[in-house]
This record gives sequence, structure tokens and C-alpha cells, in this order.
Amino acid sequence: MFADYRIPQVLVHFGSLEYTSELMEFLKTDTILENGDPREVEIRGASIYIIEQVRDAVVKILKEQHPEISLDNVNSIVIDQYLWDYRRRHNADLEHIPFHKVLSIYY
Repeated sequence: MFADYRIPQVLVHFGSLEYTSELMEFLKTDTILENGDPREVEIRGASIYIIEQVRDAVVKILKEQHPEISLDNVNSIVIDQYLWDYRRRHNADLEHIPFHKVLSIYY
């Protein structure tokens, strides 16, 4: 997955990622984090972990319920793209969820 700034927003929306009240209040201030800030690293790392857990769950379900389906295209990139597209289609539903802001050339 691409550990960008919008996927965590979708993960919070779905309830698979939860911020502490302190972090949520900080994110609501729209303060720009420095690249490598521990809060940024934790958000990005947790997002990667969650996407991998989703991928593992999808693989398990497909193996058990649809063994005829190839698993070649089940990967974290596809899940990331789905969530990115979901966020774009449901922007109005997610705009109240703050996201981390970092000035970086990496994303």
C-alpha cells in the first residue's frame, strides 16, 4: 500500500483505525507535522498493518468460499486503490475526519 495521508482517513471512517482523543484533537488543528514525526510514523505504520490484515482476510475468505478464484490480484495495492477511490466518491461523508498533514516529497 502507499502510506499516504488519505487512506488513514478512510480507515478511521470504517472503524479499523482509531486515534487517541489527544491525537484526534491535534489533527483537528491542521498543524503540519515534520516528516518523520512519531505521530506520522505511527499513523502510516498502523495503516500499512491494517491493509495487510484486510488482504489476509480477503485471501482467507476467497480460499474458503471461492477456491476457483485466482489470488494473483489480491494485494495491498488493489486494496489501497479501492480505499482511495472510496474516499473520492464519499468525500462529503469523510470530510469531518481530520487527516495528518506532512510536507514531504514522498507522498
